[in-house]
Amino acid sequence: MIKNLILIFMLLFFSSCAVNQNRLEQIKKEPIDEELLSHVRYILYLMQINDLKNLNEIYINKNYGYFEVNLNEFENKPQIIKKYTIEEIDTYIESFDIQNIEVSFNCSPYNDAFYGWNKDGIFIFEPKTNYLDTFLNDKTKEEKEFTKKVKNISYEVVATNNTIFYITKIDKKYYITLIDNLKTNCSNSLIQAF
Repeated sequence: MIKNLILIFMLLFFSSCAVNQNRLEQIKKEPIDEELLSHVRYILYLMQINDLKNLNEIYINKNYGYFEVNLNEFENKPQIIKKYTIEEIDTYIESFDIQNIEVSFNCSPYNDAFYGWNKDGIFIFEPKTNYLDTFLNDKTKEEKEFTKKVKNISYEVVATNNTIFYITKIDKKYYITLIDNLKTNCSNSLIQAF
């Protein structure tokens, strides 16, 4: 009887340890390599030919969709909307040459000479903006995990004359996980300038 209780206790102890180890699995960021760059080029190509059908089917996760970040003009703060299809895109893509350089956008309210991107082209780099920090409240476990992946393992892609999006590898497949319409919206800086 005592042996059986000890055996049951040990089984419960070791099985609970195994469960805890699964939860500690770390999210690993993929390096910027040719596979990632080829997906970015294909996304840009689909944008250029205005192929929303394939862009949505291939690069939007059907279960989680993507985040769209805009300026809430009434509250003058970022607004994050969850969407499942891209409905409209700008088709102007200047180049397919992708550089691993961080670029910045300047909203200069006083001098138009300083307004715009500090470089032109297509760029990929680690995002510095944490739009999703406040988005984790009241979400399911799966949504929270998806949001954490977007925050921690995404790359920001900037096509300076077109769009800004995040690309993330989830379950061995690349997805567009965030579209940033806020970074180039200068309404906020114009309000702060006066």
